[in-house]
Amino acid sequence: MKTLRVRTIISAMLLCAVAFGQQNKPLILVKDGEPKYSIVTAARSSVNENRAAKLLQEYIQKISGATLPIYTDQERPVKNEIIVGFSDRTKEKKWRELGGTLAPDGYQINTEKGKLLILGGKHKGTIYGVVELLEKYLGCRKYSPTVEYVPQKSTIALARIHIADQPANTFRVVYGRFSRDEAYKTWQRLDNVDDVFADGFMVHTLGRLIPSQRYFKTNPEYFALVNGKRIIDQPCLSNPEVLSIVIEELKKEMAEQPDKNVWSVSQNDIISYCQCPACRAAIEEEGSPAGPIIRFVNKVAEQFPDKIISTLAYEYSRSAPKATKPRDNVQIMLCTIELNRSKSIESDTASRQFVKDFSDWGKISKHIYLWDYTVNFSHHVSPFPNLHVLQPNIQFFTRNGAHEQFQQSDTDVGHEFSELKSYLISRLLWNPAINADSVIDDFLDGYYGKAAPSIRRYIERLEAECIRSGERLDIFEPPMAHAGSFLSADNMATYNKFFDEAEASVKDQPEAIQRVKVARLPIEYAAMEIAKDDMFGSRGWYRGDSNKFTLRPDMKNMLEDFYATCKANGVQTLKEAGLTPEEYYKTTLLFIDVKVDDDIAFRKKVVASPMPSPKYSKGDPAVLTNGVQGANDYRAHWLGWEHTDFQLTLDLDSITSPHFVNISTLYDLMDWILHPVSVKCEVSSDSISWIESGTQRVEGDQKKEETIRNFRFTDNLQNIRYVRFSIAGIKSLPAWYPSVEGDSWVFVDEIVVK
Repeated sequence: MKTLRVRTIISAMLLCAVAFGQQNKPLILVKDGEPKYSIVTAARSSVNENRAAKLLQEYIQKISGATLPIYTDQERPVKNEIIVGFSDRTKEKKWRELGGTLAPDGYQINTEKGKLLILGGKHKGTIYGVVELLEKYLGCRKYSPTVEYVPQKSTIALARIHIADQPANTFRVVYGRFSRDEAYKTWQRLDNVDDVFADGFMVHTLGRLIPSQRYFKTNPEYFALVNGKRIIDQPCLSNPEVLSIVIEELKKEMAEQPDKNVWSVSQNDIISYCQCPACRAAIEEEGSPAGPIIRFVNKVAEQFPDKIISTLAYEYSRSAPKATKPRDNVQIMLCTIELNRSKSIESDTASRQFVKDFSDWGKISKHIYLWDYTVNFSHHVSPFPNLHVLQPNIQFFTRNGAHEQFQQSDTDVGHEFSELKSYLISRLLWNPAINADSVIDDFLDGYYGKAAPSIRRYIERLEAECIRSGERLDIFEPPMAHAGSFLSADNMATYNKFFDEAEASVKDQPEAIQRVKVARLPIEYAAMEIAKDDMFGSRGWYRGDSNKFTLRPDMKNMLEDFYATCKANGVQTLKEAGLTPEEYYKTTLLFIDVKVDDDIAFRKKVVASPMPSPKYSKGDPAVLTNGVQGANDYRAHWLGWEHTDFQLTLDLDSITSPHFVNISTLYDLMDWILHPVSVKCEVSSDSISWIESGTQRVEGDQKKEETIRNFRFTDNLQNIRYVRFSIAGIKSLPAWYPSVEGDSWVFVDEIVVK
């Protein structure tokens, strides 16, 4: 009996060992280029499950050359199956239970009894399970919409797998052109706003719901009362008729888009709000201008209980109300626009108020959508060393209950490290606890190849110098703001040395060297912009003294190289407002074409009435005759006047008879800068008696204009000393502009007399 029992135990152990060995035996999906497995999906599989199966089939074929057949679960089971998604093949209790617990984007991957199962949640979990298999176990990468890595091997074997994962954030957006590419979006596990938001109702929607063009003239009481005057900037949210109009408009719009779940009812993108007695009383009771907004939005949300009504906690409305809580179907879109980007939010003492606001919203709201900003919007192609704050900030947001995140990164080719930042942020949104340095290294090695070590040194030096400076990193500032710190002449020389090494390391690899040259664009751009601010100085475009200057060949070559790299790589824009590389190239050529030796106006005195805004070029009229033509950026070498006409009077010091007089104006619609209505030029020999040289008008509605317009005058220029320009601005934004009747600007630069 004892011997029999021992034999039984031994036999059982042997059977277990065989089973264990089979369980741990590699799954040979492809052998020597021949398919050994089939892919199985449900006969009634979802669109995303079908996409998952085809994605797996596509990349197995790319890796090995073998095409795995795809069958449905209605066909007889075969020995070697890859089961993609829940189906008749997953009838066991444990799989049924798993299907009820997986998050919508969560997944589980298992090898069991010679089969591979990739099972996902009802949204895109199965797709993301396939992506995980391709990345983690098969070594594939999707670095950008156009750059991927697929290893080549004729045999594909998988060891035992049992993993499960789900995202920390249920909605993940890295905004920009990259995520419009469906394949890239899939590999980075991203969403787009139009996946859930109604078309045209993502943000700043009150101007659409109650348009001033339709209502302001007949019902000014529908709009904000500011300083005793009704203005169109925002509606009056305490007016019951405004509420009725908004609800009725939403009903119409929802009927057109019944499948959309999230609808924004949010303030216009203007920093002003109603201060009528009723609104002011609500603000005082709530301790925040958000009070009237939440009260209003709650009433809207009450009418649409099956929808999510989104609203902003942005700029003046960022602080939470003290008394009123948002309804459960109200989404609070909390924005970080004012914050410093050189330090993590929690570590920056200047961000304490935001931290408090975030905490306050978390106490009263069940639905916070975090909107963060990760690039320089006025200079997309400029060094912006913020990689070190991305992880701690995303961890902070997630830890405090913001599980829907919109990272406004404006991803596009040529924007500073756009591919790297998008790759890193995408992974942080999925799992904020990843090793960010490992992700960065993985990207650099795959994207830049042998140039990776040099680019890594550049990144580390740039960020170290930014941190060491202690300077604030702002999302709208020009490169010259840091010309004395991390963009100093010494630092720039070091950065260029790193890029020289990087280019040399891939000199025989055309694709790699172009990626390196694109990564170098921000350094070239910063050097050129700093040179504009120091035109005749040690870092300027020119060498020389007095009235004789010579354009530096190295700077001119840099401009040509910058433009050539942009063209070769399809760079489309250099800033949020849409400046193209061609426009930048042309305006910079104009900017550096000073020719001061025959400009009679060079460094002559100009008197302005009224004086320009001190916010730009320090409001110094000397900018108008410093020999430098302002380029595309109104913050450098331009003077601005808001909502007013003005005069400029130039004294040439002596009687002269020039061939022409010229003055230039700027157009930057996104920043409310329009060309003037007209420019009138008058001349005089004694500043008492004036003769008109001419008046030039800007015709049309100015919906689209050239960036720089020149007003040149040639009549009656004999024996003159003084030149006077009378400039009439549009003053208020035109009716077709979203911020109609907002105060517009006129920006003027170089007066040239030759």
